[in-house]
Amino acid sequence: MGPSERKSSEVRGRSKEKDRLTIMIFKRVGKVRTVKLSSRILLGAFVFFLFYIVATIFLTNAYFSASRKTTMQASKMAKLTGELAETREALERSKQHIVLLEEYLRDEKEQTPEPMSTADYTESSFPKVVEINDLKVKRDRSVLQVNFKIVNAQPQEEPVGGYIFILASVKGSERSEVWVYPSTLLRNGKPIDYKQGHRFFIQRFKTVDGTYTLNKAIDEPLILEILVYDRKGGLILKKVVEV
Repeated sequence: MGPSERKSSEVRGRSKEKDRLTIMIFKRVGKVRTVKLSSRILLGAFVFFLFYIVATIFLTNAYFSASRKTTMQASKMAKLTGELAETREALERSKQHIVLLEEYLRDEKEQTPEPMSTADYTESSFPKVVEINDLKVKRDRSVLQVNFKIVNAQPQEEPVGGYIFILASVKGSERSEVWVYPSTLLRNGKPIDYKQGHRFFIQRFKTVDGTYTLNKAIDEPLILEILVYDRKGGLILKKVVEV
């Protein structure tokens, strides 16, 4: 090989060696290990790790952003669910109020007061403790519907309590049967045990509404007595009407 060829070969060898990175590792004294890496491999590794780091940061941010959005949406969904439940409850209460109002209006329309005759009178204690207002009676053969308000008539509206009885008998019959509600024994036309009556305790007034069934169908006029006793057994009001 001539000098010119030898020189050309050396130049080519040096150019290839310049493209490589030499790493020397000293394990022990006197022992050296040499590793040669191509600059292209290092560049590729650097680009890969750079891309990996950027991608990791991007994906991590995307994950936490999605997690925050999911948490906010879950909180908003829970809030909307609670508001929906409250709205449904309010709607249900409104429906119940409407039904009760419709029933009340229907009862008011059906239970028109019967005309009162000369048998209508009221006896009350002095001073007056309670009153019977808005008395309405509806008859249907053996069924008697009675509705009225017992009103506190005391000036200071102190609470008052007691017991109520409703007595019904056929008008003009000396031996007529007397129906008592609530059921109890009578003596001289009065309940023996006043505590068996319908109990009440009022500050202002209370509505008493009852449906009573007689033991037989009656077409004749009836005398209705409402007796009100105080908690000690004293008769504080007696109201008599013909129905």
